[in-house]
Amino acid sequence: MRIIAWLAGISTLVASAAYTIVSLNRWEWNRALFFGLVVLIAEVGLATGLVLRRLARLEQTSREVLDPMLREILRVNRPPQRDRFAWLKESPSQMNVFVTFLVGGGVVVSAAAWLIDRLASRTTTPVGEDRLARRLGRISYPRGGLLVDDVTALAQDVPGADDRQIRKLLRSAVRR
Repeated sequence: MRIIAWLAGISTLVASAAYTIVSLNRWEWNRALFFGLVVLIAEVGLATGLVLRRLARLEQTSREVLDPMLREILRVNRPPQRDRFAWLKESPSQMNVFVTFLVGGGVVVSAAAWLIDRLASRTTTPVGEDRLARRLGRISYPRGGLLVDDVTALAQDVPGADDRQIRKLLRSAVRR
């Protein structure tokens, strides 16, 4: 079964690398990216399999070679167990509640933000929205949008546009 898995991984790597090269040759960028991604996935899978196989081999050899006397020496010279929660013990010179205060404060601030959000979502009314729309109407875009029509574009000051008849024509177009 392992041989089949290794052969499948290697054949996937080789085939997708070949298709990547063919796709690049044909200027099919999306296919080339896809097959490149498949190459990367197969490569990572094969590398992970090789590393795990090597680690299993090292573990097996370390079990076989381990001397009982060496194991006893290591057990005797093991460092003592540390108290990982010593910071929780009371001491008048330290402020042990700092982390707890930060976590608790974060919970309180999150609860307050949630409460304000819920309150704000329930206090909005259609009347308030209409009032806001009227106030924003003063600064809104013009009805026709920001695109300039041909008449306005022709009315701009450009050299040679000092003709009276053009101005008269533009005035009549603007009035309509």
